[in-house]
Amino acid sequence: MVTGQGDSHAQETHARWAVVMTVREPVALVEANVRWHLATGAHEVFVFLDDPEDSGAARLSEITGCHVQLCDAAYWTQRRPQKGCPPSQMRRQTINANVAQRRTDAAWLFHIDADEFIWQDDDLGAELALMTDPGTELNLPVLERLFPQEPAPHIFAGAFRVTGDLPEADAARAYAPFEGFMKRGQYSHGAGKSGVRVGAGLRLGVHNATVRRGDTWRRAPKQVSRSARLLHFDGLTPLHWAMKFLRYRMTSSQVQSAILQPHRAAQIEWMMDRCNTMAQIEAAHRTLFALDPARVAQLSAFELLAEVPFDLRQIIGVDLSPAAFDADLLVRNPWLSELLDAG
Repeated sequence: MVTGQGDSHAQETHARWAVVMTVREPVALVEANVRWHLATGAHEVFVFLDDPEDSGAARLSEITGCHVQLCDAAYWTQRRPQKGCPPSQMRRQTINANVAQRRTDAAWLFHIDADEFIWQDDDLGAELALMTDPGTELNLPVLERLFPQEPAPHIFAGAFRVTGDLPEADAARAYAPFEGFMKRGQYSHGAGKSGVRVGAGLRLGVHNATVRRGDTWRRAPKQVSRSARLLHFDGLTPLHWAMKFLRYRMTSSQVQSAILQPHRAAQIEWMMDRCNTMAQIEAAHRTLFALDPARVAQLSAFELLAEVPFDLRQIIGVDLSPAAFDADLLVRNPWLSELLDAG
């Protein structure tokens, strides 16, 4: 078995696992995600396209093992006859994940995002086969990508910051001056993502699973994976990172309050004060994400910096350059060009 990759030839001692995601991203990223997981052991991948007119649908549908669902008005009417498409992104993700749970013939299903990749230090399927309690979710701890100081040769270049539960004083030393923008040492989320045994009565959420206890849904028991971790690319390029924040800001205050944790809201406020032009976006991004010597020293002192030999170019033939990715991003989001031009 190649380090970091599962065995795609399932054996009796392995449990089949699948992946589900709801996406609104450039097709190169989604295709890379699908092909990575199919090449490293996933039985199948479910892709729910949040944009029903997504131009990548046909290309993704050609991949054996990839199941594509357009989330159009008919789809949402079938799911929610009275209410239609939910305004909350997290609600759409949760509904779609559990639709996939009913459709898959794998034993386990993991709910991730398009910018998250399962990295296996040992075989995930073998670990799943040893889990005896069907009511326990398997949590994948998250590592968040940081960018090299030099221009990135592809959209996945860099090293990773390990999730950490540090005492307040140590957190200040490890993450200053941006510890207020973090939760468990991550700008995005420190919760990781989870998988559930299909059909065991657990409901997949965005980060965790729940189980019905009487009239309410409660958090399911959790086991942290010993074999696999989640690599999170929180913004594949500076423009992609900025777009995510601007999209949050464009949602209603009610949705923002429901989905944004305080550390994420603080990041948005910081960015909005500084990012009116592309040059300002790139400068702010370097400040937060660049692996300069000071940041390397801070993280290394607490063993929070990980080198992972993740390179998708070995298994996928699409253009993974930052320039190509940003070009697709702007085509899909013309409002972003207009906003930057106005700035």
